[in-house]
Amino acid sequence: MRVKLPYGRSYLTTELPDENVIRVINARDRKGLENPNDAIEKSLKEPIGSDPLKDLVSSGDKVAIITTDNTRACPDDVLLPHILRELRVGGVWKDDITIVIGTGLHRKLTKDEMAEVVGKEVIESYRVMCHDPDGDCVYLGETSRGIPIEVNRRVYEADFIISTGFIEPHFFAGFSGGRKLILPAVSSRRAIYEHHSFEMIDHPKVRTGVLEGNPFHEDMLEHAEAAGLNFIVNVVLNRFKEIVGVFSGDFKKAHEEGVKCDRELVEIEVEEEADITIASNSGYPLDRDFYQAVKGMDTASTITKEGGTVIVVSECIDGVGPKSFYEIHRGAKSPDEVYERIKRNQPIESQWQNQVLARLQKKNEIIAVTSLEDTLVRDFLVIPAKSVDDALEIAFEKHGKDARIIVVTEGPFVMPVLKKR
Repeated sequence: MRVKLPYGRSYLTTELPDENVIRVINARDRKGLENPNDAIEKSLKEPIGSDPLKDLVSSGDKVAIITTDNTRACPDDVLLPHILRELRVGGVWKDDITIVIGTGLHRKLTKDEMAEVVGKEVIESYRVMCHDPDGDCVYLGETSRGIPIEVNRRVYEADFIISTGFIEPHFFAGFSGGRKLILPAVSSRRAIYEHHSFEMIDHPKVRTGVLEGNPFHEDMLEHAEAAGLNFIVNVVLNRFKEIVGVFSGDFKKAHEEGVKCDRELVEIEVEEEADITIASNSGYPLDRDFYQAVKGMDTASTITKEGGTVIVVSECIDGVGPKSFYEIHRGAKSPDEVYERIKRNQPIESQWQNQVLARLQKKNEIIAVTSLEDTLVRDFLVIPAKSVDDALEIAFEKHGKDARIIVVTEGPFVMPVLKKR
């Protein structure tokens, strides 16, 4: 069986023995919208739980539009022209609009990268900026869990706040999109650190696909409410990154409808756990660095036996990611030592990603096929491999030539769940 795995802007292929393969998991096929532009316009005019966008604003209003950054596949360059057109119809002047790229704790984008996100025409005509978590943020009190609410001043002081977003499974928030464009996208470093604490990430319901009872999700809702998020424009994409649904309106209700749509595509039932699971990190842009690759590992681990092997395929063209992510793991002799470092020294930037990686490593051996130097990969307690074939050879040596295999071609874009017996 020939398997094709997204890797950067291209693919890696490998041949697998048919008799070893339990199944190859893809998101369910759904055709992209024939005319996504019409669907976006219709969604803005007939939003969920809200009046039409043009009727919610008026001349003189200061408007902030929050977008995702370049680690997400959200088609902001397609969404923004429609949003801006509706704002013009509503009487909002161009000079009263600020587009804030919600980088959270990710690095600031270059001018060219910003243009790639919002589109060349938009960046040439509108005020576009990257959020700075160490910059001017406004304190708005605390959530019911005692986590500080601190939001970008430009966003908070706007009369009307809109966010875009891409709804997909997320290993902390349950699903991305909606309220996530306030926290962490435009929140302060302190707010993000406290929200992403060891104790929060350790909660058994802070997991992929879980919203009910998930304190990570519930706290984000409180942040969005306090910040005054007025309107969202979220999309669901198929595995070819084509728009299959547009969900605009109230930030809770529209997001809930988008999540229902995404579940239908990504929730895939699996009959049995694998000895070896091979997963991509869904290719560019999510596989830009090793930090993001933890998401693909997490997806694979959910359907891999205790003691089994996860093979992740992720180009990592931007390297390992945040320096702190590398430093927390470097020199550690075991996942338990990583845990202790985090608990002893928190808050530390990126600790949540190291915590999840360590949690996976307590259950599974991890092999990574990347463009990184082998020594860097080993510093994460991960086994490096130059190709999928090399990774399989290592895994077969451990589990035997009759090892059972599952392949997850789109990594974090799918949500495999074990069938209840």
